[in-house]
Formats: sequence, structure tokens, C-alpha cells
Amino acid sequence: MSADVTVALRGVRKSYGPVTVLDIPELELRRGQIVGVVGENGAGKSTLMGVLSGTVAATAGEILIGGQPLHSGRPDHAQALGVSLVAQEFPLVGRLSVAENLLLGRRTRAAEGGGILRRTLFDRAGTRREARELLADIGVEGVDVDRPVERLPVPLRQMIEIAKAWGHRPTVLILDEPTSSLGPVEAAKVLDLARRHAAGGGVVLFIGHRLDEVQDIADRVVVLRSGKLVADLTPEEATEERMIREMVGSELARADIAPPPAGQRTVLEVSGLTADGLGPVDLELRAGEIVGVAGLMGSGRSRLLHSIMGAQPRTGGTVLLDGQEFRPRHPADAVEAGVGLVPEDRKEQSLLLQHPVRWNATLAVLRRISRRGVLTPRADKERSREIVKDLGVRMHSQEQPIGDLSGGNQQKVIFGRWLAAEPKLLLLDEPTRGVDVGAKAEIYQLIDKAAQDGLAVLAASSELEELLWICHRIVVMAHGRIVADLPRERFSKELIMTAAAGTQAMEAQAS
Repeated sequence: MSADVTVALRGVRKSYGPVTVLDIPELELRRGQIVGVVGENGAGKSTLMGVLSGTVAATAGEILIGGQPLHSGRPDHAQALGVSLVAQEFPLVGRLSVAENLLLGRRTRAAEGGGILRRTLFDRAGTRREARELLADIGVEGVDVDRPVERLPVPLRQMIEIAKAWGHRPTVLILDEPTSSLGPVEAAKVLDLARRHAAGGGVVLFIGHRLDEVQDIADRVVVLRSGKLVADLTPEEATEERMIREMVGSELARADIAPPPAGQRTVLEVSGLTADGLGPVDLELRAGEIVGVAGLMGSGRSRLLHSIMGAQPRTGGTVLLDGQEFRPRHPADAVEAGVGLVPEDRKEQSLLLQHPVRWNATLAVLRRISRRGVLTPRADKERSREIVKDLGVRMHSQEQPIGDLSGGNQQKVIFGRWLAAEPKLLLLDEPTRGVDVGAKAEIYQLIDKAAQDGLAVLAASSELEELLWICHRIVVMAHGRIVADLPRERFSKELIMTAAAGTQAMEAQAS
């Protein structure tokens, strides 16, 4: 093994019974290298990361980290060898504070240097200090480190998970979809951190569905398909078209979003809406229209959707739904009125992970398929079968736990749930977070078809490419307010990012 090879995989295979989900005959990762890893959901990316981080025990093969064999299935040994994983699912302890999560399982420097008594006591001041230093080192300032993690928005939880991994001073840093919930500014901080780690001689594995990010950052791109390494590309070879072709085995046609129908009724009318950290906001949305909400992290994108849905209390303003005053006290009131929400964090906010696919698919239509308040298993199964079939959900059975499905198929079930409820208004918060390129195209087509059928769609996303692709109009938020309202003919990344910065000049130009 060459001195500059930090990680070496030899004959690594992972099987579950007769099914092989990962089969890598040979792969070497060299010091100072950022390796992009791409593939559709189910391609084996997460399994590969699990094997490397010790959270998944390989069925066969050998992994060497810095020349030392990794004890398979031992995350503590992987960490001791210098491997840190930033997972998609944020394994943080919600009730503990930011500081406690960041230093969980470690002592503060003061405690390490103290006597026996100091080492056995919890050094609260030292924990706070080191937590702030860790966050500052990755470019995050102004966070209350005493605040429980469960009370933080998803993007900030993502940055805390990254800081936690960074604090272990790893040799091998594995970033699994690290920017999927982040806006452009925060994503740039993560990419800079990866570059800094590689420049110091470390290895970065960067798993991404945003192919432009992979192109921007990777020194090399490996492509997985059906558990096998099908391509190992140089930056020059790793064009978007080539990566997609290797991932799906064919060319992928781009979705063709139809223009909005003319003269449609106004479905949503928001006037002077205010809430904690939001507003005042004025917004109109017509039937058949897809309006995107862009902005940096903390701009108020999610707050706007949650306030409309009744998940966040309003402090002022009015909302009309189909011309009638709409003031839900709870999301259940919004659902009853014909509003659906696909939330940012599907596993925490939308899915019953341990329960069957069919339960999850029919949650929004239980009243419709019940007779006199009684739901029969037959009616539930029949309606669920229709939903998953219409959306092309890939699964073994509708009785299997939905947590066993890929992210793309989970997201399609959530879409199917709301489309089956035939809402007037559909709110989408990061609609393709953690979804591969093939599933994204399918979801975009679902959104477009729903709009053509007359549904009004309000979609908040941190992915500008996504909004530019699917939307008829984009509103840009900064500091809780809408600072620009752009029709499709004025779409440009530069204009949106300038507006998102919240400058007065841009507000005057875009209003």
C-alpha cells in the first residue's frame, strides 16, 4: 500500500441474505483528495459509507485506514482510526443542548488537563467555550449553545452535526448529503471546509445529489449503480450528462414544465402576514401556478409555509383561501380546508417509519375511505394500492415498513398521500431533499401534472436549480420578508442571490 493511500478497500461486499447491495473489488483513496460519490437511491452509497465508518459490518473483504485494518462493524474503531461521518439523519440528542451534543463522549480540554476531581465533573463553562469555537471554525456564529437541539431548524442542526464531526479532527471526513438542507451561503461554508480538510492532507468523501456541487468540489468522482462501482471519473470527464448516464444507465430527459393556465382564480391571498421572525408578507397564488420561495438559511422560507399551514402562530395579517378567511388553529384545520404540506424533514415530521407503506399513504384520506368512522383494512389496502401504483413507488410490498424504502420512494408516498386528498393548495418545503436525480425528475413531473390539473403549489427550496426548473414565478425572501417577485422571463441565479442578500437596491429593482 502506497504511502499516499489513506483508505484502501479490497474485495468489500455487503449482502443481506441472498441479496448483495455492495460489491467493490478494489478502491483506493489518496491523501489530499476530495472524492465525489454519486448514484441513485439504492445504488449502495449509504452502505459504502456505513462500511467505511464501521456502522455497517461488511460480509466480506478488507478495509485499511492509514495502513491499519478496520474492525468491521465497529464505529468506535473507525473513529479511533480517524474516520468521521456526517450522516443524513442527524444522530443528535434532541433534548441536550448544542454544546452538549458537540462534545458528547469527549472531555473539554480543561477537564483533560485537570486532576482526578476535575476530570470527573462536568465542565459546563469549558463545554460552552469549546462549542462556540467549533462552530466558529466552520463559519457559524451567534448560536445559543445552551439551546436544546430539538428546538433548532433543520439547516442549523445540519451545521451542528458537521461541527461535531469536525471536532474529532478526522483523517477521513465522510459527508453524506451535507448540503441537502442548506441554503447557498451555508453550503459554500461546507464546501470550503471540505477543501480545507483536503488541503491539510485529509481525505473527503462527498456524497451528493446536487451534481453541480460535486463537479465544483471533487478531484475525482466515483459512480455507483446497483451496488457496483461503474465509473471512476476525472473532473474533466465528470460532466453532468456523463454522471447521469453512468448513474441510471441511460440519458435522462429533463422535465418540460408547462406554462401556467391564464385567467385562473386566486387560491391564496396573503396580506400583511406576520409571525415570529416573519413579515409582513404579501403574496398571491393562482390555481395551476407553481410559485417558488428562495432565500438564504433563516430568511423565513419555512416560517412562511408553517404560518400558512397553522403550524406556527400568526401575530398579524390576513390569509384568504379561495376568497374565504383562512385562519387554522392547527395543521388539522388546514388539511380540512384543503391545504397539504410536504415538510422539510420527512422522517421527523411526516412519516410513521416503523409502520407499513399503506398506513403512510392513506393518512390524509382516512375520513374518505372510512364508513361511519370505521376504517376497514380492505378499503385501506385498496386506496393505498392505487396511490403507490399511480406514483410508481418501488417497494416489495405495501405491508413493509416505509422506513425500509429509499428516500425518493418515501417522498413519492408523501406526495401521493396529499394528491389523493385533492387539496386546493400544496405547500412544499425542500420537496426533493435527500432524493436522487432520477427520483427528482419524477417528482418534478408530479408537481407539474398537479399544477396542470389546477392545484396551486408554493414550493420553498434551497436549491436554485430546482426552482428555476419547476416554477412559473419565484419570490425571494430575506429577513422574513419578500424582497423580490420574479416572473419566469426574469429568472437568473445572479438576480435571485442578489435579492436574497436583502439589499435595499435590489428591493427597489425587483419590486
